[in-house]
Amino acid sequence: MGSDGYQVKAGMTGQAQQLDDAGTDMDGVRSAVKSRTSYSYGDVGGDDAASALNAFVKAWEAETKTLASALHELGGKVQLAKKTYHGTDGLVKTRADSVPVGGMSSLTGTSTQGGRTSALSGY
Repeated sequence: MGSDGYQVKAGMTGQAQQLDDAGTDMDGVRSAVKSRTSYSYGDVGGDDAASALNAFVKAWEAETKTLASALHELGGKVQLAKKTYHGTDGLVKTRADSVPVGGMSSLTGTSTQGGRTSALSGY
């Protein structure tokens, strides 16, 4: 954008998609685990073992649900941050382009350096 070398480039889309994809993968793990939440005595060789394994699998199913939700949420937040930075960068470029160039600085009474008024002279 422009001949001064300034560019607005938002590069977080890939990371946001990776987080969302990881959430989708975790949804798949959850589905696989959920389908195995009721083992019986014959499956594992004892009531105590079946009870313990069922509790473990249910806990894993709950954990995968939480992880999937968190990954999807993080992906959305990264995407939102990308959009926010993109808008802010555009605003910075617009304001930088509006800085007067050349002549005397009206705020400091000093001449410009290199033919361009300091962007900080307004502070």
